Amino acid sequence: GPSFPAVEIVNTIDFVVPPLNFTFVRDRFAGKGVRISDDSLIGCVCSGDTVTKNCCLGSDVECCPQMGGVQPPYNNKGRLVLKRGMPIYECNSRCSCPPDCGNRIVQRGSQVKTVIYKTPNKGWALKATEDIPKGTFVVEYVGEVITFDEAESRGKKYDAQGLTYLFDLDYETSSREGSAQFTIDAAFYGNTSHFINHSCDPNLAVYSCWISNLDIRLPQICLFAIKHIPAGTELTFNYQIDRVVSQEPTQSVQCCCGAANCVGLLHG
Repeated sequence: GPSFPAVEIVNTIDFVVPPLNFTFVRDRFAGKGVRISDDSLIGCVCSGDTVTKNCCLGSDVECCPQMGGVQPPYNNKGRLVLKRGMPIYECNSRCSCPPDCGNRIVQRGSQVKTVIYKTPNKGWALKATEDIPKGTFVVEYVGEVITFDEAESRGKKYDAQGLTYLFDLDYETSSREGSAQFTIDAAFYGNTSHFINHSCDPNLAVYSCWISNLDIRLPQICLFAIKHIPAGTELTFNYQIDRVVSQEPTQSVQCCCGAANCVGLLHG
């Protein structure tokens, strides 16, 4: 499976420990009534260029991105070059290219070193412990994949507790009216992405990625750096743009991001 850097947790603010009811998981997993296939049924037949790892990144090849109707997502340094909103199609187990192919970035796991730390006014957060170049894959948002109805039910309970860990898999519905059929719940199961806070001026953005599962309703939710991030910087993304939770807005909370363009209130 993919490799991940060790998780470090630091608290120099108080004596509070991270939530004891939270379990770290490596990958998303299916909840009740959800099936996630791991067989893509189709793969590319690109020739394996193991020297440059560019066998699947050229404009003249018919690789997984081109079969999906989009351009190759990464440059030869493994950095994302797609515009916001464009899908990522990585090579999969049925492809003829090698494991170190340049179109296998997300599936190799996060290579970014981070630390979970306690903030004075925002609870727990995540920051980089090394410089992160623009376009770098940082982390996948993982948790339990649940149905729309289950998300509606949990959302009401989470609202009452002030929890905001539901992430709709709404790539299919984002350009038209309708609701996502599936949602990721990272409240009690997840990885370091669970600790990433909102900012109105974020340094990460969400992209939908398909690898072994090509169901349009079940993209993998991946966070990439959208600017150069110096070591020691808190990692953030915009909840209002990138995360649309299933339940109707029931309350607003004060935004503490501190950005110059802060909107002041977040609508849950």
